[in-house]
Amino acid sequence: MQIFETLLIFIVVVILSSFVHIFLSKVPLAFIQIILGMLLYITPVPVDFNFDSELFMVALIAPLLFVEGVQVSRVHLRRYIKPVLMMALGLVVTTVIVVGLFVHWIWPELPMAAAFALAAILCPTDAVAVQAITKGKVLPKGSMTILEGESLLNDAAGIISFKIAVAALITGTFSVANAIEQFLISSIGGFIVGLIIGVVLVRARVSLTRRGIENVNMFTFIQLLTPFVTYLIAEMFHASGIIAAVVAGLVHGFERDRISQARTRLQMSYNHTWNIIGYALNGFVFAILGYLIPEVVGRIIENEPHNLLFLIIVTVLIALAIYVFRFLWVFVLYPYFYLPVSPFQKMMSDNENNQTNTETPPKRGVYAFIMSLCGVHGTISLAIALTLPYMLANHHSFAFRDDLLFVASGMVIISLVIAQFLLPLFTTSAPKPKDTGMNYKHARIFILEKVIESLNKNSTLESSFHYGTVIKEYHEKLAFLRTVENEDENIKELQRLQKIAFEVENDTLNNLVVNGDITTSVLDNYMRYAERTQIYKQASLMQRLIVEVKVYILKIRIKKRMKTNAASSLSIADNLLEISNVMRTVHYRVVSRLSKETTEDNKLEVGMICDGYLARRDNLTPSNFFNPKNENSITKIRLDALKEQRRILNQLIEEEDVSDTTALKIRESINYDEMVIVDSLT
Repeated sequence: MQIFETLLIFIVVVILSSFVHIFLSKVPLAFIQIILGMLLYITPVPVDFNFDSELFMVALIAPLLFVEGVQVSRVHLRRYIKPVLMMALGLVVTTVIVVGLFVHWIWPELPMAAAFALAAILCPTDAVAVQAITKGKVLPKGSMTILEGESLLNDAAGIISFKIAVAALITGTFSVANAIEQFLISSIGGFIVGLIIGVVLVRARVSLTRRGIENVNMFTFIQLLTPFVTYLIAEMFHASGIIAAVVAGLVHGFERDRISQARTRLQMSYNHTWNIIGYALNGFVFAILGYLIPEVVGRIIENEPHNLLFLIIVTVLIALAIYVFRFLWVFVLYPYFYLPVSPFQKMMSDNENNQTNTETPPKRGVYAFIMSLCGVHGTISLAIALTLPYMLANHHSFAFRDDLLFVASGMVIISLVIAQFLLPLFTTSAPKPKDTGMNYKHARIFILEKVIESLNKNSTLESSFHYGTVIKEYHEKLAFLRTVENEDENIKELQRLQKIAFEVENDTLNNLVVNGDITTSVLDNYMRYAERTQIYKQASLMQRLIVEVKVYILKIRIKKRMKTNAASSLSIADNLLEISNVMRTVHYRVVSRLSKETTEDNKLEVGMICDGYLARRDNLTPSNFFNPKNENSITKIRLDALKEQRRILNQLIEEEDVSDTTALKIRESINYDEMVIVDSLT
């Protein structure tokens, strides 16, 4: 129960950090989460923080690396595979050895295995943090692809190195031959397990989808369980569960095109699910970092106050060593990192832009310096550090655990701060895209207007009601889009007019009760129908409650006036006719009252309210209300209207009336509307 409460507390901290980030958008989200974690430590909120290391690996690290594998660009990764492997494998192995020896040299009391474990902790990099820091900046060509590939693969290599070092630390024995053998077996075994599970699951999902099995919840949970199952199966065979999770994610990423043949709703479910999980896990780790820093520092001051200054100096020296070694590695291997544009790519680019592109590669030193600054440490480094053992094989406590956590936390903060302040100084700002053609709002309005014209042309005498229903929906969308610029003022005005309309509606019903022109049965049926209409659904909760109370009072008054309160014996058509007569009276009174409120500035809002009451009356016909075939016909018209939207959008793209960014946003909006319609049929 305590673990659950702790998880819940940190999730609240993550949510709160996003809220704060809205107002402090220039401050990186990771910094906010660290600060809130520190504040959490100061509060008297009880937090139980004794997590099992294996649980941390399978529950936190495995899904994070799986998501990175799914999202990596397969095209760019193939092109830059050589520098990626140099950074993810070559740099990791040499960093563990060189920095590990350096740590042991400046800190002789620290066991050699612990020094190697610390170096392994500081190997993984965080490309997501780099992307957030360099937003709006231009990095050297291909560097972000290399950083993303490095972040994915060096996590796995660093974790394997860390496990080997921790095993040596716990047992007190270390063999180079055994370490190499264990590294190869873990890596190759994890690769095979991840490849098999990834391919099997992808083929199974594609096969089931092609056979018409489209259970979104089932498929989503299958993918959700994939990293956990992959990790556990690999560990059963004494292979690396982390490598297996990474490879399974890569397989899913490489097979993205085949999986994308599934329904749009399924793909959106996948994306939303993993976005939420990634958001929660990343924020969770940074919040933990903020909580750990004052806790660890407090224990160090309490148990070894003389060591605090020494640990700060050691942290700075280790950070300097890692940056220098990373700089030298990239500087020496620069020709393998910066790949010039191929002649074919250059020819294609020239043909598209009708101009000759001249490529000026960055200087070797500048490129190496930028890549060094981009070696930000984050989520995975912290997660690995938290798995450091409390006890050794001889049942003695690991005395250096807090010290290593302090150094690891300090290194993460140093890398974030340096990247935040220095990267913007050594990178150029990205050129702002030129606004070509219509913006999103104007393009959407243009498309909707054209669709309305098309619907009017296709409407016939027999289908006029069905087409009219869809056309009204498009008019409502147009009305909403046209109110975007003054959204706050229009919403307030709309709410004010809506309140007036409800008051007029209640007064009208009250007059009908006084005159004896309405029965309890008709009033009940009227309210049941009114509650299903758009104008009622858009009302606030308070307005709905007020309407319900007033209607209840009217019912009491009707019962006092009438001796009987039996259910209506009229037919369905006659009942609808009575309700329609009430609707007609209400609509007339509302329109008459709102006409007195109409000004030049609120004509649109008045029209929206009046149209809502008109739609209530027009839609209340026996054929529409009780014939399910009509709904199917309306659905078909809605889908045809979406096809027309796509056709008009393609025409605008061909004529270059909208930019690619605007077109993408409109496509997403159309796809979402289609998903909602199709989803309602299943």
